[in-house]
Amino acid sequence: MDQDNRMTRRNWLKTALVGAQVLLLSCGDDSETLSQSEPQSGQGSAAIPVGETRILTLAVLDTPLAVTPGQNAIQAWTEGHIPGAALGTELQLTKVPMPGGIKEFLGSQAASGVAVDLIWLPHREDMPDLFKSGLLAPLDRWLEVDQSRPLEAFAEEARRLVRFRAQTLALPLAIAPVVLAHNASRFERANLAAPTSDWRWIDFIEAGKSLTEDINGDGTPDRWGFMAPGHFPEWLVFLHQEDVAVVDLDTSQIGMDGPASIRALTAWDELGRVHGILPYGPNTTVARLQGLNDILQRGMHFTYFFNFLPQQWRQQVTPLPSGARSSAPLALAEALAIPDAAQGEDVYEALVPLAHWIGERRAMPATTAGWQFIQRPDRDHFNLIFAESTQDTLLDALHNAKASHVASSPGLSQGLFNIVTYRLARDEVGIEQAIEQARNWLQNYVNA
Repeated sequence: MDQDNRMTRRNWLKTALVGAQVLLLSCGDDSETLSQSEPQSGQGSAAIPVGETRILTLAVLDTPLAVTPGQNAIQAWTEGHIPGAALGTELQLTKVPMPGGIKEFLGSQAASGVAVDLIWLPHREDMPDLFKSGLLAPLDRWLEVDQSRPLEAFAEEARRLVRFRAQTLALPLAIAPVVLAHNASRFERANLAAPTSDWRWIDFIEAGKSLTEDINGDGTPDRWGFMAPGHFPEWLVFLHQEDVAVVDLDTSQIGMDGPASIRALTAWDELGRVHGILPYGPNTTVARLQGLNDILQRGMHFTYFFNFLPQQWRQQVTPLPSGARSSAPLALAEALAIPDAAQGEDVYEALVPLAHWIGERRAMPATTAGWQFIQRPDRDHFNLIFAESTQDTLLDALHNAKASHVASSPGLSQGLFNIVTYRLARDEVGIEQAIEQARNWLQNYVNA
């Protein structure tokens, strides 16, 4: 292939930050090309008769953050830059209306009998809920006979996140590890050193105490050192560091029980009840617990790194404080799937090379080709996008990342926030009662 026409990782990753997302646009120099030693999908086996073109549709959410990368991928396919792309196959873009989102779109497609061929699932979708809907085609019937073994191109933890009820329902494109975000301005005002990669929980707690303030002088804190925003249950971090999986939606096993879970939730509960760095007591409201009244003044909180933190927090992230283990929950950020109503072997033949190619070029890639920088210090992806301190944080988080279906699901997260986080903060339940209620709710979710 001609040197000038080769798509490079640097071309794809040299980006501008658009709004709160990383928008991956092609630009820059050609100094780093994709070597032939990197994992590539096998050549498509679907034979297209000479002179005929098979047109496949790729659906993306109708937002610039999805449409532009979709257009870039289709352009790369058309220009022959995607290894393994089936000859005689053309891709076209279809936009999914924002109202209703992916799930409603797929449901209407299935009802009409006319389906798109491929669908790019963005982070704003509830992935487990989509998997549960039955609107996506299981891929195992193709994967099991595919001699190119395409799943080997994806990191093991990323593969676990697209498994549901013993089936593979998508190919992962991007992932998001959980990190500690902190408000640098508040740390400076409190004369505190910023969190570091060797922080332990005692350091976290002491900083939280210094950041908790009584602003109006009524004797009750109204600005807290730590908040629980609610986009995933914050105590999930403590459970992961105790090696507890809340729920595995592949096996339908619920692991939230036993002494390890009690230790984890006790540590979480003590942040408010004992240490006073989190709202606690019968007067605690959701707004206070999540810091909704003073969102820009939160001292610290946990968040999965999707790079849509508020501007003043975006570069202020560090690895989680270390506990019994260094495990960090890992969420699924993007995936590529085939609607169940789609037809034909050709769709799978397009899915694999397209997912490999996109997955290697995301800022937080799901592919093993992208994850090689964990062992190699060349920072091939991150040095084009993130500040050095953020690079270090993300490398550490990815190295310790463990798949979490809960972190990948707003529905699971919100349900567990209401059952466990909120009730513990209000002192309405004890630890063991909270665990039992969570297990019962999770069992209903799994069985539905």
